[in-house]
Amino acid sequence: MNQQDKKWFESQNWHTIYLTLIFVFTSFIIYFALPQEGRFRYEFQKGRPWMHSTLIAPFDFAIKKTDQTLKLERDSLLKSLSPYVVFHDTVGKEKIKALSAKIDEITLKENTEILYPRIVKNKVITLFEKIYQTGILEQNSGKSIANTNKNQVIIIRNNVAEPSEKKNLYSLKTAYAEVTTALELLKNSDPDLKQIIQKFQAEDYLAVNLSYDQEKIKAEKQKILENLTTTHGVVQEGERIISKGDVVSSRTYLVLESLRTASEKNRGDFTKYYLIIIGKAIFIGILLLTLFLFIYNIRRNLLNSKRDITFTLVMMIIMILFCRIIITSNSIPIYIVPFAALALIIRTFLDARLAIFVNTITAIIVGFMVPNGYEFILLTIQVGSIAVISQNKLQRRSQLILTSIIIFFVYAITYIGISLIQEANLAAIDWNMMKWFAINAALTLITYLLVFVIEKTFGFVSDVTLIELSYSNQKLLRRLAEEAPGTFQHSMQVANLAEEAILRLGGNPLLVRAGALYHDIGKLKNPMYFIENQSFATNPHDQLTAEESSKIILDHVVYGIELAHKHKIPEQLIDFIKTHHGTTVTSYYYVALNNSFGKEVDQAIYTYNGPIPSTRETAVVMLADSIEAASRSLTQKDHDSFTTLIESIFQTKIKAGQLENAPLTFKDISQLKGIFLEKLLNIYHVRSAYPKKED
Repeated sequence: MNQQDKKWFESQNWHTIYLTLIFVFTSFIIYFALPQEGRFRYEFQKGRPWMHSTLIAPFDFAIKKTDQTLKLERDSLLKSLSPYVVFHDTVGKEKIKALSAKIDEITLKENTEILYPRIVKNKVITLFEKIYQTGILEQNSGKSIANTNKNQVIIIRNNVAEPSEKKNLYSLKTAYAEVTTALELLKNSDPDLKQIIQKFQAEDYLAVNLSYDQEKIKAEKQKILENLTTTHGVVQEGERIISKGDVVSSRTYLVLESLRTASEKNRGDFTKYYLIIIGKAIFIGILLLTLFLFIYNIRRNLLNSKRDITFTLVMMIIMILFCRIIITSNSIPIYIVPFAALALIIRTFLDARLAIFVNTITAIIVGFMVPNGYEFILLTIQVGSIAVISQNKLQRRSQLILTSIIIFFVYAITYIGISLIQEANLAAIDWNMMKWFAINAALTLITYLLVFVIEKTFGFVSDVTLIELSYSNQKLLRRLAEEAPGTFQHSMQVANLAEEAILRLGGNPLLVRAGALYHDIGKLKNPMYFIENQSFATNPHDQLTAEESSKIILDHVVYGIELAHKHKIPEQLIDFIKTHHGTTVTSYYYVALNNSFGKEVDQAIYTYNGPIPSTRETAVVMLADSIEAASRSLTQKDHDSFTTLIESIFQTKIKAGQLENAPLTFKDISQLKGIFLEKLLNIYHVRSAYPKKED
């Protein structure tokens, strides 16, 4: 084994190891994304027939209440909870003490005029004592845990709880109103009281002395919740739950859901957990093996590209993990996930068959996680497949909008069809699902944004980018048109020839057009040294040796690659710059041979570095470039001369081994000759000669 074969063998080994690792990594991610507990073996829905055999309870289990029932019971009990308030005796005592001191101060000043000061004082103090004894309740600040709008509260006085009606208690506002009214009556009834009352402000001696006991309320609430039962009834082992064909009633649905929960919990025991691991491993392994065999037999070239296979599996993983997050949240329906975006993205960068197959495998995996998995899988596969078939390559925003509309209608119609099969009743259809389908279709529009992110991440080139790069006002193309107009016109003609050829032959016409437009940008370095740009009789090569001229000609490929990298042109287009001359020799090699006078001439000095074309697109551009350039030098442009020219160029390229790596068959080559001939005849408007008019 020579050194080159050894390197190839080692690279193949490393590639195989990489493929193995990426599939193993994908398996692990999917394993941990799937539910860790066992899955209930039966699928069922409320109001629909039981399609399985008669189900007998395998063990005793409790019938769990629904979340809605538990919520109603919890809300009802909490609503019945009366709030607790604490009586602060010291608040009233301190305020009355302050009021007493204030009255003494007033009485001392008015001592000569007020008769019986103690009696006067007692009347005012008694009024405030009555208010405080009843209690001034704080207003609900929004921080209370219990329902403070209840009519009854429980007052804790000296560690003794006693119920009281809220309407019998004061607020600061009602206490002030009552005190003010009473003081007015006292003022009008006794001049001595009037002298005292008008000397102080009643609100200064009123304060809240009943406050909500948050801790006590919280404790009572906790006690209620702890005593709340989550089950109602028990199903005994051996008891019949449902027979085949019976409709799943509300009661039976609760029993089945309870059995599902109990079964999954029992399977979580350590003694059975290893069986779940084995089952999940088999399930994931079979699905990924199916995907691998499909790629190996249908899209084998995908396995040769680390980027393509990594991209495919990463897109799968992202969609599975995203669905797992939505399912775990329990608050968002799974149908809101824009699942068709996975198929559309793979379709955009790879091909339709792979997109449909990956969509199917991913739907099966996610269907294992969701309730009613069979229905989910049917809907998702149908929508993804039609979205891919209806969507050609993503080239315009309007395409994605149309696809989004199609997705909504496919979801809606398929769902209605499934519902009618199951229910045979239009009234039983859940029309709320249409809202989630509409959101799903709208979210699919993010595909357009994701395309650009994926391009930068994985190094793909989308059709949208190719269209933008082919725009003649792009910076490099505009410069080529201004500085090397002949080369620009040549590139345009090559693009027209190659695009038509690949369109009929099969390939990516947008890639070919863009590649053809940029293949000669290296001529911007010395445009006047290329004949198509020479508008004067003198040829600058006449002043140079054959070796110097050859170097300038060869350099246009090297400089073109540098210029493309500088302007961040995608690698897929740079391949056209590298390969459009392959490893051919320049015409100056033959000039050097003629002038060698018996001396040896180094052919390598006059040979392009290559490589030779390895794709159908680059091979077509190489042929179109040579044919277009040579056709300009023909003195007679007719059917025969074009046929001879095309045949000569094809034979020259084949003999030089320039098409050895290109996936072109003899049929393709024959078809290409006919296409190029037809296009040249159209370009140069070759017509049949008119007969001469007789005298």
